[in-house]
Amino acid sequence: MFRLIQLIKVQTTPFQLLKNTQLKTMRLKLSALFFVLFSAILFSSQTFAAKDAVLTQAEALIRKGDFKAAYLLLEPLEDTRAGDINYDYLFGFAGVESGNVTRGAFALERVLAVDPNNKDARTEMAKAHFLLGERQASKAEFNNVLALNPDQQTKKTIDSLLTAIQKIEGTTTTFGAYAEFGLGADSNISSAPNINAISVPLFSGVAFALGEDGREQSSNFMQLATGLSFREPVNDDFAYFGAVNLTHRDNETTSIFNTSNLDLNLGLQYRVEENNFSFALQNNNFYLDSSSFRHAYGATAQWLYNIDSLNQAGVFGQYSKISYAGNSIRNAQRSIGGVNVGHVFQHDYRPVVFASVYGGREDADDSSVNFLSQSIVGVRVGGQLNIGTRLQLTTSLGVENRKNDENDPSFLTKRKDNQYDAMLGLRYTFARDWSIRPQYSYTKNDSNIDLNTFERQIFSISIRKDFNW
Repeated sequence: MFRLIQLIKVQTTPFQLLKNTQLKTMRLKLSALFFVLFSAILFSSQTFAAKDAVLTQAEALIRKGDFKAAYLLLEPLEDTRAGDINYDYLFGFAGVESGNVTRGAFALERVLAVDPNNKDARTEMAKAHFLLGERQASKAEFNNVLALNPDQQTKKTIDSLLTAIQKIEGTTTTFGAYAEFGLGADSNISSAPNINAISVPLFSGVAFALGEDGREQSSNFMQLATGLSFREPVNDDFAYFGAVNLTHRDNETTSIFNTSNLDLNLGLQYRVEENNFSFALQNNNFYLDSSSFRHAYGATAQWLYNIDSLNQAGVFGQYSKISYAGNSIRNAQRSIGGVNVGHVFQHDYRPVVFASVYGGREDADDSSVNFLSQSIVGVRVGGQLNIGTRLQLTTSLGVENRKNDENDPSFLTKRKDNQYDAMLGLRYTFARDWSIRPQYSYTKNDSNIDLNTFERQIFSISIRKDFNW
């Protein structure tokens, strides 16, 4: 018996807004892009005049990329050396790069008070403004650097940064695409029980044998995925967006559980101050062994509020109409609503944590099969950790409770399920727009009807190429 993932996945984090699915805040995206692009700006030796041994050591640490060590070396000297332009620049640069942005910004302000035309200090100050959530000040500072007529490489880098910030802020048209290839192993390709027979109370407890396709079976698999997305601003407040995603999976041991998924969405976004509203229409087609299995369409709406630069909260709602090819008795309508929160820690790795609570209903279209209708309540927590500029770790845990409305006519009881999910993944960017993504997921469904109890483990590794323009 093949069990299917839900048509429209419950939105579980406030960091899933626009791109392809909905999983990172605008500010987090800007931060990540800023670190990548900023590596092109050189740490200029022209900033320094004569330096003592401490400053020479700090500069060497900065050139090696050990910003935290440089900051810890210089920080105890601030009371006595503040005002020394060479010290202030080194301390400011190390502070911003090590995550001590406010202290670094103060030191850079001291440099600019003495030397307002210092291009290196202004460039780093622009970054400090950005990391403090002061995007307009950041762009103004970059424009100040351009007004100082820097060299062509610096001009090119700053123009790229300004354009990238405009794209992610939504003030210019953006397009994105990806192609992905993966291999993996699945312990239970059909989410079936690990039993050979099932007792059916309707027939006085007589045990019926389960066929091979109705029992747990494992397989290696190959997976392909591709997608295309766009975002088109109407003005500073409104934008429309859309995406199409296609995935296909071939199992090694059997083809009857090969799956394909085609997902389309088109929506509108409205931003005002710290509020971000979005509404999207969605259409999904799920195929099993190359044949249409399920079609669903619906809509999702979301309100996200940026409490400050480190905290976000929101509410969301989803509706979908689900129909099954050749099995119309299962046709249903699904409604979900929930709240979510997220927090970014001020740490070298800038860890992100999120939590979501949701609830809703799935109601059968045919009132004669209300034993298929159910109430749904769930909670999900997760996190993200940036380990340097190339490696990112993500994890999530979820629990979902489902209770059906009426007794199942075969098992003479109301079905009750508790499903537990866990995921751990890595993304390693080994070249520009290229990444390797190993992932492990575990699912366990406990049900009072044995036919619906199962465990499933999936390990996969994929390589992905992203395109952005």
